[in-house]
Amino acid sequence: MNTTAINRTAVTLSSFRRGLAGVGLTAALMTGLAACGGDSTTTSKPAGPASREGTAAKTALTKLVQPFGQVPTLGTPFDTAALAGKTVYYIPIALKVGHFPLVEKNLTDALGRAGVKLYVCDGQGNPSGISSCLDQAIAAKPAAVVTDYIPYEMVPTAIERVRKNGLPVFLAGTAAPEGTEQSAAFAFGDPDPQAFVLMDGIGDAAIADSGGKANILFLSVTDSSSTRRAGARAVEHLKQACPGCKLTVKEVSLSRMKDVPSLVSSALLTDPSIGYVLPQYDTYLAAATTGLQSSGKARSVKIATSGATLAAVQQVKTNDQLIAVVGVNPPYLAWTMADSVLRMLAAQRPPAEYPPLVRAFTKDNIGRLDLTPQAEVSGAWFGDPAAYQKAFTGLWGAK
Repeated sequence: MNTTAINRTAVTLSSFRRGLAGVGLTAALMTGLAACGGDSTTTSKPAGPASREGTAAKTALTKLVQPFGQVPTLGTPFDTAALAGKTVYYIPIALKVGHFPLVEKNLTDALGRAGVKLYVCDGQGNPSGISSCLDQAIAAKPAAVVTDYIPYEMVPTAIERVRKNGLPVFLAGTAAPEGTEQSAAFAFGDPDPQAFVLMDGIGDAAIADSGGKANILFLSVTDSSSTRRAGARAVEHLKQACPGCKLTVKEVSLSRMKDVPSLVSSALLTDPSIGYVLPQYDTYLAAATTGLQSSGKARSVKIATSGATLAAVQQVKTNDQLIAVVGVNPPYLAWTMADSVLRMLAAQRPPAEYPPLVRAFTKDNIGRLDLTPQAEVSGAWFGDPAAYQKAFTGLWGAK
C-alpha cells in the first residue's frame, strides 16, 4: 500500500475496500482523525522570512530527489542451491491493480535467479477469490505461499488451512497481528517503513515550496489500518515539521471516490487561502484535480502525492501544479519479497523490514527520466536496478 502505490482497479470499489480493510502499506497503507468526511484544522503563526522549517524541508527533499546510490545492507548470505526446481504460489489481492503486475514480473525474475518458479493466482479483490487461491495452493502443494496486501484478518481461516497443511506463508504488504513473531514458517512484510518515508516526502514538498508557510488540504485515506497509520504519520510530520503551516484534513476512501471532487471543491471555497492539496495516494489524484477545476483553483493550487505510477509521474512533466510525486520502487519490493520467501524455504526467519528505496519525482529531475512502461517495470526511475539485484543474488549465491 504503499504501499505503499495502488492505482485504479477494475474490481468494484466496495470489494477492494473490504480487501484492504485491516492491511497493516503501500500504496495502500495508517490512525483515524474524525468521522468519514470529517475534518480537523490546525493553525499557528506564520514562519518568518528565513523559515528554518522551509530550509529543513528543502534539504530533506533534495536528498529524496536523488536516485539511490550505494545499496544498503540487505541481510546475511545464505545458500539457495537446494531450492532450485521448487514452486512458490503468489496471490495478490487484485492482479488488475497496476502495482501488482509490476511486482509479479519482478518476483518471477528474482526467484528465477535461484531456480524457483512462480505460479500466480488472482485474489480478485475479495475474500472468496483469495480463499479459492489459498485452497488451490493447498491442492498444488507448492514450496511456499506468498500473499500481497492481503491482511491476515481478511481470510484467517483460509490462511490457517494453508499453515495446517505444512506450507510456509509469507504475507507481504501487511503488518503482523499483535503478538505474532516472524518465523521461517509464518512471516509478514510490514509496509509502514516504506509508507512513512512517502508521507514525510509529500509533506516536505509543500513545506519546501512554501518556505514553511503552506496552507495545506490533506486527503487522508481511511480504507485500512495501514492507510490510516500512514495518514496519521503525514499529519504528525506536517504539524511537527511546519508549525507555521495551516493544515486541514479531510478523510476519503475508495468506496466514496465519487465524493472527493466535491469535498475538495467545498474545502477550497470554504478557505480560499488553501494553496496546497496533498492526496495521500495518486489513486486520488484525478478526483482531487477535478475538485480543483470545479472550484476554479486548478491554476493556483499546487499538488503533491505519493504512489509513482507511470500516469502520475508523467503528470509531473505536463502539469505545472503537480510539484511532486513520491514513490517506492515496486521492483525492489518484489526482490525483498523474493529474499524473504527464499530465506523461509532455507529454514531462516526473514527480516521484519528492509531499507526503503524511495524517490521524489519533481520538476528538478523529471526531465531526465525515461517515462515509458518499460522503465516503470524495470524500476530504473529510482536508480540502477542491477545494483540491488546484484546485492540480493550475491546473498543467495545465485546469478
